Amino acid sequence: MSEKMYLAFCVHSHQPVGNFPSVFEKGARDCYLPLLRILADYPDITMTLHYTGPLWEWFEEHDPEFFSLLKPLAERSQIELMGGGFYEPILPVIPEADARDQIEFMSVYLQEHFGSRPRGMWCAERIWDPGVPKKISGSGIEYTLLDDSHFLSAGLSPDDVHGYFITEREGHSLKVFPIDMRLRYLIPFRQPHEVVDYLLQMKKKGVRILTYGDDGEKFGMWPGTHKWVIEEGWLRKFFDEIRRFSSEIELIPLCRVVDSFPPNGLVYLPTGSYQEMMEWSLFAEQGRQYEDLVKQARDNGVWESRRAFLRGGMWDNFFAKYPESNLMHKKGMKISNLVRTYGPSRDALRHLLMAQTNCPYWHGLFGGVYLSHLRHVVYENLLTAESIIDEARFGSDIWRMERIDHDLDGTEEILVSSRRFNCGFSPRHCASVFALEDKAAKCNFSNILMRHEEIYHRKVLDPEAPRQEGQSKEPLSIHDIPHETPGEYRDLLVYDTYPKYSFLTHCLDGPPPWNSLLKKNMLQESLSVRLPFAYVSHCESEEAFTLHFKALGESVGIEKSYRLFKEGRIEVFHTIKTSLGEMWLALEFNIMVISGRRPLVGGKAMERDRGRYRAGSVELMDDTTNARLSIRSDTEWDVCVAPIECISQSEEGFEKTFQGWSIYWIRKVEGDIPGIVLEVC
Repeated sequence: MSEKMYLAFCVHSHQPVGNFPSVFEKGARDCYLPLLRILADYPDITMTLHYTGPLWEWFEEHDPEFFSLLKPLAERSQIELMGGGFYEPILPVIPEADARDQIEFMSVYLQEHFGSRPRGMWCAERIWDPGVPKKISGSGIEYTLLDDSHFLSAGLSPDDVHGYFITEREGHSLKVFPIDMRLRYLIPFRQPHEVVDYLLQMKKKGVRILTYGDDGEKFGMWPGTHKWVIEEGWLRKFFDEIRRFSSEIELIPLCRVVDSFPPNGLVYLPTGSYQEMMEWSLFAEQGRQYEDLVKQARDNGVWESRRAFLRGGMWDNFFAKYPESNLMHKKGMKISNLVRTYGPSRDALRHLLMAQTNCPYWHGLFGGVYLSHLRHVVYENLLTAESIIDEARFGSDIWRMERIDHDLDGTEEILVSSRRFNCGFSPRHCASVFALEDKAAKCNFSNILMRHEEIYHRKVLDPEAPRQEGQSKEPLSIHDIPHETPGEYRDLLVYDTYPKYSFLTHCLDGPPPWNSLLKKNMLQESLSVRLPFAYVSHCESEEAFTLHFKALGESVGIEKSYRLFKEGRIEVFHTIKTSLGEMWLALEFNIMVISGRRPLVGGKAMERDRGRYRAGSVELMDDTTNARLSIRSDTEWDVCVAPIECISQSEEGFEKTFQGWSIYWIRKVEGDIPGIVLEVC
């Protein structure tokens, strides 16, 4: 090759399993198809493209034009198609067997549809762990690309972070390309000539190979980008600019770099991801401190020289930051073990792999774990896989009980399963139910996200000024867009101090603060929330499974019993002894209803989103899953119903996200306490 500057250009496109059809349609219309149409007009422009499995499957079913555009580009080697995990999992946090199957699914798919197996792999969210080369060994994958921050953190000088390197673990090697951070922020948010100017500057410094790799959605789906990139012609102008300097700059796929240039040498990369991801993985207070340090470094003009030493957390920390994500992940690990234990089942395996799509497990700029429909799809696929292998798992048994540390937090949980449903009990949290899984409906009704404090909530409280008319017409990166904040959002910044499980037992030394309960949707000061329960005993019959728990405090003693029936009914009973003069019992249920449909209270529809009633029944129906669940008692209680609403952010700005319904059954403790029945219909 001549002494040109070569830009290894990779565009990664992804939509998660279970995303709304309208999002796939918008992506096809505004982004994915226009990019291919424009690329077809520039046969001398070559690059690497990566699409995840959910996109491949959607285009196969809904828009065959995609393949008619893509195949000619592949046949004339204008594009290289990159592999990776088919359903875009975070490879370091799934079992090795699952990681190999994810990669094999993608490699076989590309071979069947385009005639060859991929040589390169996209790492989801550029999450790296030093064990990846060994984990994917034997898959046929030769190289991947990661952010330059990985290399800087390994001790390389910024002047040396270009070309590609070799890394290894226990003799299993992999080639790695560093993605240039500056290019990620220039493309497509600055004029094409500015991108070319930067490339020429780097060429003058003796750099021959730079790598660009980032989201394809930047080219038409992110706010303002369809108009800028497609309608106003940024992409065509960029290709024209590359053509104008063709004697000095050339876009090429990663495979041509590997085939034409030697590696720079050996490198050992620490666990990491791109800078923003490592910031998002931090807890709110630490994240704010990190933001302030970065801002200080930028303001002082030392950010570029110090960013290698200003690192956030690691992706795995999302399991600690969001216990809801951890529960999904640990459920997935359990199902993976079941799939491997009870023999190969292609259907069960595919549903397991679908549940490993990374998006519902984390949150940063995009909705992620805050999107209940994405979390629902995780459980839907895990429960489908579990149901497939139930026949071999259960045999003639009706019930199965496990006493294990399910979420690996150091405390024991109790799992009770039947063919119809699973119940997970947390003695640590008042012997509440953290998993209420209906295998028939493929739904976990306890799939509720607590209201977490987030780093960006300070921007909700102190909004940034929106960009004024007359400023530069280039769209801002989604990392830089200031957003207006509805005033009501500030009032919704309430943070839960305990998980939003069901059958939570609260004992109060007086009537609850009704107005505060309805407004804030919490009982933070209850005595029993801080009382750990202990498992006492269980017994089972053909019809029912019974569990007994007990908690003892200085002024309160509680016995709590559950009866589970195989058709999907759960009864709960309390016996409370107290030395307090007055005591009130509040039993809290938190139920996911994706559609947001208001419950029926006492057989009547709620007129508002929250309210206090005197009733003996609450019924919830979900139009999305067609599931129905009722909670009832033989006597009337004071019943408070309120929505669980979080303030999150996405590429579109701040959002109010509905998580489900909180339902509080409240009464003064006087004599025997009536039982409450929950039934899944």
